[in-house]
Amino acid sequence: MCFDMKLRLAVCVGLLFSVFYLTRTYGQQSSDSVLYKESISKIHQVYLKEIGDNAQIYHGTEFIRNGQKANGFPFYQSDNMIAGSVYYQGMTYPNQNIYYNIVSDELITNNYTKNAFIVLAPEKVDSFFIQNHVFVPLTASKSNRLENSGYYDRLWAGEPGVYARREKRLVVGSGSEETKYIQHEDYFIEIKNVFYDVDGKRALLDILKDQEDVLKKYIRTNKLNFKKDLESSLVLATIYYSQQKH
Repeated sequence: MCFDMKLRLAVCVGLLFSVFYLTRTYGQQSSDSVLYKESISKIHQVYLKEIGDNAQIYHGTEFIRNGQKANGFPFYQSDNMIAGSVYYQGMTYPNQNIYYNIVSDELITNNYTKNAFIVLAPEKVDSFFIQNHVFVPLTASKSNRLENSGYYDRLWAGEPGVYARREKRLVVGSGSEETKYIQHEDYFIEIKNVFYDVDGKRALLDILKDQEDVLKKYIRTNKLNFKKDLESSLVLATIYYSQQKH
């Protein structure tokens, strides 16, 4: 083993020992300790720096962007990379520049040297956070009523939960029509790991029918407009429902 590898191994072992010590020292007193969180964060950053391109997040298949001209872009929110956090194989990678391609449902980041793009293996992604949204991988099955496996935007993590499936498709124009990306969202109410498709107020009230009258009053009082802003209306109404149940 070369000296450099031995040095890196020694550093990593030392960092792991530090994490263990801090967990015992501060974790027993208060897991919410600011000092504890800051210390763990700094150790984590040093650890990632030391292992460099050996980090699992820098290994994947190369992403080559479609060169077809079109109005719009295939990614979520922006045509530029967005800083976010990725929880990958049990390890958190903060301040990671990422694309979320919602045409192909792929999470993309830079390689270690930042001279290429790589697609992260979906089975290794635990979750990722961009633009104040948390995306989690869900697997479709007959029991949970989901038709498509992939990443879902977890809008509300309570009971019930609210999820969105965000997709774009490339529509090729004919004649004088332009080629463009069209975005679409599907929304779901999750109750005990069963996902119910919801496309408006009536569908929501049917799912949460045990509190229908209470929800109708809340929706009316707060002037929730499901036709103009379906996403916010679903989230607010579901949060209110959850508060009534607990």
